[in-house]
Amino acid sequence: MWRSCGAGVRVAAAHGWGRVLPTALCSMSPQDLTVPNAGWSAAMREQYQCLLHRAADGSWRRIPSYRRGLDNLPEVLQMAVGMGTGTGPRMFLRNVDVEGAGFEYAIFLHASGHRTECLCQLGPYLEGHHSFAHGGAIATLIDNTVGVCALGVAKVSVMTAKLSINYLVPVPVGAVVVADSRMERHEGRKIFLSCRVRDTKQDTLYAEATALFIQAEDTKAPRPPVPSGTVTL
Repeated sequence: MWRSCGAGVRVAAAHGWGRVLPTALCSMSPQDLTVPNAGWSAAMREQYQCLLHRAADGSWRRIPSYRRGLDNLPEVLQMAVGMGTGTGPRMFLRNVDVEGAGFEYAIFLHASGHRTECLCQLGPYLEGHHSFAHGGAIATLIDNTVGVCALGVAKVSVMTAKLSINYLVPVPVGAVVVADSRMERHEGRKIFLSCRVRDTKQDTLYAEATALFIQAEDTKAPRPPVPSGTVTL
């Protein structure tokens, strides 16, 4: 199985398969990017096993992450496709093929859908200041963690409307952290969430955030009639 679409294209070229679309390669061999690989540190593997053990009773569920968004949470994202939003969002950003160089992660969703934990190892390609992870990488980690939580709550496609982050302690490159998100309240199409990023021993709080997500509207629902004389954009 190919690590990514880009890797698949390179393999196709090497074997002389001619012009093959990347999307076709992705659909041929989906690969879960949230399982251990050679780039995972011992600390990452140890914490991953702890989270798997906790999930054994069904209270938590590990969420796979594929290139094609619909494969991630099909019972949720199938509804999103029906609402005209394509194949659904991917669960996490995968920006490089080199194992251990960027985001290495595993996402767990609570059975209620109101809480998410993301175990993440931040690789050297995510460096900002020397030896520390870039603030944008931490924002990506938080945005995806609260996003999965919002999906679990809404059961339809959601989008970030507001994300506010307090950076408290720089995160060292190579560190393994846990982002813990939970829903604070749900008002109509608005989902309010919080998130904290800590080390695996819960001794250091690296960042905390609040977020607002908006549920997608059903584009197939009938629209109310427009009053005569009204100008619409």
